[in-house]
Amino acid sequence: MSTSNISPKIKDKLVEHLNEMLSAENAAVGRLDSRIEECLLQEGKEQLKHHKSETRAHQERLRQIITDLGGSPTDSKADLPTLRLPTGMLAKKTLTGMAKSITGRGGEDTNPMPEELELMHTKEDYGIEHVEIIAYRTLIHLCERLGINNAIPLLQQSLQEEQSMAKWIETNIPMTFDKIWPRIEAALTGRSKEQTSPADKRTTTTVQSY
Repeated sequence: MSTSNISPKIKDKLVEHLNEMLSAENAAVGRLDSRIEECLLQEGKEQLKHHKSETRAHQERLRQIITDLGGSPTDSKADLPTLRLPTGMLAKKTLTGMAKSITGRGGEDTNPMPEELELMHTKEDYGIEHVEIIAYRTLIHLCERLGINNAIPLLQQSLQEEQSMAKWIETNIPMTFDKIWPRIEAALTGRSKEQTSPADKRTTTTVQSY
C-alpha cells in the first residue's frame, strides 16, 4: 500500500487507531475463552468457538496492515465494555430451596445464579460486537480518506464478521431467554422447571453466518 503522500504524523495516528482496534481484539480472544468455558447453552458455545476463530483472523489482518504502514502491532489488551450490576440485583442460588436442586449444590451459596450471569454476559456480548462494528467502520473511513486502499477489503471482511456475530446474538436472544429463564423462575418461585414455561422443548438455532 502506498503511503508516500501521507505525513508521518498522520500515518502514526492511523497506526494508533489500528492498534487500538488490535488491543480490543487481543482482549476479545481471552474473553471468548472464558465465555466458551462458562456458556450454559451448547448453541452458544459453538457460535463463540466460531467467532473466536474469526477474531484470530481479525488480529492477523490488523497486524498485517500495521506492519505494512511501518508500525509495530501491539500486544496490549483493551478494557472491553462490561455490565457490573450490584450483586443484590442478581438472583441468588439461596433464594429458595429449589435453587439448590437446580444447581445440585447444598449449603449456603450467595453467589449469583449462573443463569443470571449468562443473560448478563449475553448482553455484554452484543454490546462488545457493536463497539467493534463502530470501530471498524471508523477505520475504513480513515483508510478511505487517506487512500490506504489495500487495507480496506481486510477491514471490511472483519467488519462483516462482527456484524454476523451481532446478528446471531440478536436472532438467538429468544432461544437463549426461553432456555435460561425457566431455571431462574424456578429458583425464585420454588416451582420445579416442569411447572415453568416448556422452553427447552422449542427448536433451537445452530451456528450460522449472515
